[in-house]
Amino acid sequence: MIQSKRKSELVLGYTSVAPIIIIIFVVIGIPFVNALYLSFTDKTVGAQAHFIGLDNYREIFSDPVYWKVLKNTFVYFITDVFFKLIIGMTFALTVNQPFFGRSVVRVLFLVPWAISGMVAALTWKWMYNDTYGIINRLLLDAGIVDVPVAWLSGPNIALVSVIIVNIWRGVPFFLFSILGGLQTIDKQLYEAAKIDGAGTIRQFISVTLPSISPVIVITTMLSSIWTFNDFENIFLITGGGPLYNSAVISVYTYEVAFLQNNMGKSLSVAGSIIPILLALMFFMTRKLNKED
Repeated sequence: MIQSKRKSELVLGYTSVAPIIIIIFVVIGIPFVNALYLSFTDKTVGAQAHFIGLDNYREIFSDPVYWKVLKNTFVYFITDVFFKLIIGMTFALTVNQPFFGRSVVRVLFLVPWAISGMVAALTWKWMYNDTYGIINRLLLDAGIVDVPVAWLSGPNIALVSVIIVNIWRGVPFFLFSILGGLQTIDKQLYEAAKIDGAGTIRQFISVTLPSISPVIVITTMLSSIWTFNDFENIFLITGGGPLYNSAVISVYTYEVAFLQNNMGKSLSVAGSIIPILLALMFFMTRKLNKED
């Protein structure tokens, strides 16, 4: 009787999730498999694809531009996520404390996350302009620089410029995610820590961090995936230039596909980072399971 009930519950469970699995397979699975196949072909827009094996992968792995773009992607991804986490946690700890105007400050912090990505990118592009941009104007008026800084065309600073924009946009996500975690911590834990003689830093290390670590892991994992695949921010601000100095994998994939009209090669570029993303998700998921 019990086994029969368990079987019926198991059948009901599989039946319930079956439509979702089918939809995911149709919407994501089939296009993914097709794209993976095309990465082994010489597919171009408007032409028939011919299977060429690993030629596309050999070509990109021997191309210095690919390795330059991949390095930029890691610099962009690691720097952005690190600073978004640190700044977001700092602000979350700040706005979690009672002070006058706290509600207004929280709303202001939400603005970068709420506005359109295109609007944010084009606004920052205008601010970065070396002729009439407000950032250079402020730096010149303050006497910090003598000549305008080439924020978007300087080979050593273009990547830094888009990193700053991504951090500015991503901090609110960390801030409000961590803030939600902070507000679920039992106040009695802090009171017990104070009785044991723990100071502010010790309370943060022993009480706050362990309590919000699952939130930090999930938020970091999501932000890592989004940042690693970021396209809009870089494409609209620098276009990946100059000379690929600010290009990342997503922007380079677009260029190879639509500007060089080499769809097969572009899909091999995109496919080459799948193991990296899978390893990232595996590591984060394993870390989350340990926290549980």
